[in-house]
Amino acid sequence: MNQLRILKALFVFQLVFISLTNAQEIDKVEQSIYNGASTDVLNIDTWQKSQRAKGLANLHSIMPNLIAVNAQDVYPLNYQASEYDLFEIPSLKRILDHPGVSALVVITKDGDVLLEHYKNGHDRHTTFSDQSSTKSMGYILLNQALKDGKLSLNDKVEKYIPNIGLGFKGRTVGDVASMAVNHNVAELAAYTGDPAALKMFDRDERVIGLQRNDERETLRDFVQEIQIAPGAKSNVYEGEISNYATINTNVLGLIVQEATGIPLEKQVRDLLHKVGGQNIMYMGTDFDGFPMIGASMLSSTVDFARYGRLLIENKEASIADREKSKTDGQPVPADLTFIESRYYKSAIHNDFGLGHSGWGGQIIWADPETGIIVAANSQLNSKLPAPFKHFNKVYEATIDIVKYYRAKATE
Repeated sequence: MNQLRILKALFVFQLVFISLTNAQEIDKVEQSIYNGASTDVLNIDTWQKSQRAKGLANLHSIMPNLIAVNAQDVYPLNYQASEYDLFEIPSLKRILDHPGVSALVVITKDGDVLLEHYKNGHDRHTTFSDQSSTKSMGYILLNQALKDGKLSLNDKVEKYIPNIGLGFKGRTVGDVASMAVNHNVAELAAYTGDPAALKMFDRDERVIGLQRNDERETLRDFVQEIQIAPGAKSNVYEGEISNYATINTNVLGLIVQEATGIPLEKQVRDLLHKVGGQNIMYMGTDFDGFPMIGASMLSSTVDFARYGRLLIENKEASIADREKSKTDGQPVPADLTFIESRYYKSAIHNDFGLGHSGWGGQIIWADPETGIIVAANSQLNSKLPAPFKHFNKVYEATIDIVKYYRAKATE
């Protein structure tokens, strides 16, 4: 019995020592992966309290409402096309060695797998939560609606959602898709611990399905009560960088549904079938079954990469959007994306392509010029909901991969 007590004491001492060491090295805290020390059962109540990293690879088993799609036709990948020279890119090697990066896949739009990397016990069948990278789905669906002439970026939000709250009323579809609305769902303020912002952020997450939602509040209920930002005279946004908020993309989903007359669930199912995944792909919904395209796609990393093909399906249109983003998009600072970028049409654009990052260190990126697609899934136990240092490292590696293939194309 005494030996058992001694062993327990040594174990506790090790945990305390590790905690103190990590506390002195903030970067390591942000990078740490789930270490199995928590005894909490993984569920919707515990995953963000003690098991964030583990939750990112298991959300499909605990989210309350999901659409599941097995693709009717699997898009074939050529797993024999490996490009081993990629491992010599320093920024890429750094994130491949990073303990919190569990999967990274690089493919071409034609399906050649150039790099496939897994660790922490994961493989090409692991289902990860893609988090805010899902917002890029808004880019695909919005562009299709624009192409079909179903709406305009200059249309006012209330044309499609008459009972929308004052936080959105009067703003345009383009404003919503570019994160340029000044309402009281202040996600960036919530990340810094602002109490009022946290209250609305938590409510937003309950609707999305990332927190317990005992009230069964739906997206349509929630958007009616969103108000102008506290202290602001109007919801016209005049900030220096994009006013990032997941609710914007979910409102965009409502707009696309009403504008097209096609249930968003059908549009999402059709899109996931088009991805051609080899594993089940999921989309979280609210309690009405409405897809939460702001943050709720879940997929294996190889299927995440397959999804990235759809961002650059029309090369010319993608390049045109990149140029348009420079005048009509909202700035995203290099502190978050390694180089200055612009938020436009529910995607992040810069000279090296377009895509979106996600909470916990996820990314989907596609370059229309080379056809290169990068998909990465991380598992961080970061105290901050948005581990910006990690985003920057993943973006740097992604952009360096694109640079490598652009240079190779000119040889």
